[in-house]
Amino acid sequence: MYVDKHIVETRYSCPLKCTVKRYRRDTEERPGIILIFAHGTGFHKEHWEVTIQRIFALDTLSLVREAWAVDAQTHGDAAALNAEAMEDPDFKYSVRDYAEACANVYKTHLASKIQQGTYKVILIGHSAGGSSAALATSFLNDVPFTALVLIEPTIWPEELTGPEHESPIVALATESIPLRRDRWKSREEARKYLAKRIPWSMWDRRVLDIYVEHGLRPDASSGGVKLKCPPRHEAYPFANINEAVFPITELERVKGRLAVHLVYGEREEMISGEKKEALLRVGAISVVQEAPDVLGDSIWNIIPQYGLSSKADSS
Repeated sequence: MYVDKHIVETRYSCPLKCTVKRYRRDTEERPGIILIFAHGTGFHKEHWEVTIQRIFALDTLSLVREAWAVDAQTHGDAAALNAEAMEDPDFKYSVRDYAEACANVYKTHLASKIQQGTYKVILIGHSAGGSSAALATSFLNDVPFTALVLIEPTIWPEELTGPEHESPIVALATESIPLRRDRWKSREEARKYLAKRIPWSMWDRRVLDIYVEHGLRPDASSGGVKLKCPPRHEAYPFANINEAVFPITELERVKGRLAVHLVYGEREEMISGEKKEALLRVGAISVVQEAPDVLGDSIWNIIPQYGLSSKADSS
């Protein structure tokens, strides 16, 4: 794959920078689909690489021309660029910050292509990234996306907030993540440590390798490595889980103007069946997935209905 790096700026909570990668199988400019990926809490843009590779492998007609993966401003490579802001005691981060980043990737790099009518954009978000993806249109004057694919999105209506509706996983994450070990002597030590512990021991090996390669950075104070995303910032979305209600209004506003697809795993952990059913009522389509290759298959099953029409529109 051809991979190039970009930076976009956002201003919702405060001025922040966001790191982005674009993945292409070739450099030829021709009509097709563009994918934008937003990751979940605790992950980073490179976590999508296994799934992107799977989609490219399945896409024998080259319908997908580009895939853009976006770091949340407190995660991955973006965390180093925003370190000063993140260290401010008054720093507050919102799913809307990441939503603005997704919107600004479109504004900065894709708007001219879409206006020419030769491309269509599908925005894909996982977990808290799904919440941000659903809010991205609130930062745009129109609805330029053909579809949203929301994977285990942390989105539910206000009536399903409160302790009686909260998953035990959320409470556990809120308490345990800030206490998580975040430094190791080497990447190899980190990998051995993570591979023996949940949730990392349950991950696809390739995803764990990517996490060790791209989720850690050198630690100048110890000579070892540490997490790029400080645990307290990883825990912030769990402590502010009521932000999950924000996207409902936006999904209602854009209902009928773009397709919304839901992808859920087999295990019911953070999102209850009650909350899933509530989200389905705003017009989404439910699909089931789990591992990265299976996720790639699920996303690919959605794409051709838009890619084929995109090619027809341009002829």
